[in-house]
Amino acid sequence: MSTNKRIDIICVVVLILAIILTVLFMNGEKLGLTVVVDEDAEKTTTSSYFTTNDMDGDWDTSEATVITLEGEDITVSGSGAYVNDGNVYIAQSGYYVVSGELTDGSIVVAAEDYSKVWIMLDGVDIYCEDDAGIIVEQADKVFLTLAEGSENTIETGSEYSEEAVEDDIDGAIFSHDDLTINGSGSLTVTTSYSHGIVSKDDLIITGGTITVTAPGDGLKANDALNITDADITIDVEDDGINCDTSVYIGGGTILISNSYEGIEAVIIEIEDGDITIYSTDDGLNANGGSSEEFDMGQGGGQRMNMGEVPEDTVESEESDTEEEETYISISGGTLRIFNEGGSDADGIDSNGDISISGGTIFVSLTDGGMNNAIDYASENGGVAVITGGTIIAAGSSGMAESFDSTSTQASILYTTSASMEAGTTVSVVDADGNEIISWEVPYSFSSINISSPDLTVGETYTICIGDESETVTLEDVVTTVGEATAGGMSQMGGLGQMDGENQMGPMGGAGKGNRVQYP
Repeated sequence: MSTNKRIDIICVVVLILAIILTVLFMNGEKLGLTVVVDEDAEKTTTSSYFTTNDMDGDWDTSEATVITLEGEDITVSGSGAYVNDGNVYIAQSGYYVVSGELTDGSIVVAAEDYSKVWIMLDGVDIYCEDDAGIIVEQADKVFLTLAEGSENTIETGSEYSEEAVEDDIDGAIFSHDDLTINGSGSLTVTTSYSHGIVSKDDLIITGGTITVTAPGDGLKANDALNITDADITIDVEDDGINCDTSVYIGGGTILISNSYEGIEAVIIEIEDGDITIYSTDDGLNANGGSSEEFDMGQGGGQRMNMGEVPEDTVESEESDTEEEETYISISGGTLRIFNEGGSDADGIDSNGDISISGGTIFVSLTDGGMNNAIDYASENGGVAVITGGTIIAAGSSGMAESFDSTSTQASILYTTSASMEAGTTVSVVDADGNEIISWEVPYSFSSINISSPDLTVGETYTICIGDESETVTLEDVVTTVGEATAGGMSQMGGLGQMDGENQMGPMGGAGKGNRVQYP
């Protein structure tokens, strides 16, 4: 009996303590208790994409551990780091400042999975022949800060060790966990092996001048890839920026000077920034969506409807396949996309929807082949809606698509009567002779999509393309001139010749070989 009584008393005490803890948890601030919050928790953010720590590129280094690299010699002053076999290992949470040259080795973060590690690069030159120069084996999150005024380089060889390959290390800077790059210094990343900067979780970049040269992707992440206030230049053979989930750009300057696809993710959001992309395939590619379409190119290029599918087949596919939300959203900034030679490529390509609500967009793809300046999943119910911003998108007319009729800003899809030469100027003039929009299109084209806040439904405009011109009254929010069909394939013809004839022209047309910088 006495044992049972003690158990009853213990249960009552536990219940009372639980009630007290619940009251304190719910009313702690009112009672004057201090709430301890992880400063890098997702709710502690400067926006929905960046935490306060992500944006802090000027943290206090007075208590930091100092790591000095001197060729093959490494000196550690402070706690939390050690040297082994020519590599620096950071094993604890905390702050670290690294400077100097490492001739063949790596900085490796191998801490607890709850650890946050701050590493400031202050004039670092690291070369590693057979592994990444900076490796995050384990941590909660690592902040790689580029010290003000510093120049930092990371370079790796052309073949990684078996151990690195087994660990899936495929970047010159590689992280298994969340990685943030911030600060105001410079970082040059060069590799002959695979990708430039890789995170298997989130990759966040909020500052610095970053240059990447790689045979694979420039920036690559699994969960999210968010960029703002950085100056990034990428020269790569695969994608400039690639993420398995989402890419967000909220500011900064990005030049992808050479790539297969410029930016690829399931979701691409651009709110601000100055972005220029040179690609041989899609400039922007939102690559999610269902698998019902037939893909004619890598990474979700042009699609063709393969005809009617038996109802029982459709039902089984719908039951087994869960569609993935995918879209491209552009609400600000300046975006330029150039493709000089891709015959099966798109400028802005979404396997779902496209939404444009702001910004200034220029797209130029060489005429010919099955390329399309704007491409979306119209065959699967996708829409391209424009409610703001300015766009001139020029390319081939073979599969040209207009914006959707649910748009609130007027647009014109214009199919020319013949392939227009590279360097042809396109302009739109209102009834009073005021120029609404104008651009010298770098490459040849036979179709052009134009939209501007200054275009008004019911008004009459003159479209001038080279020496040709035609007057058009916008009778609806979407106006197509020529044989182009909204949301589908177009036929050639359209722009009136100066003699009034409307002649059919060839689909092809070679662009000029030399690259010219355009606004």
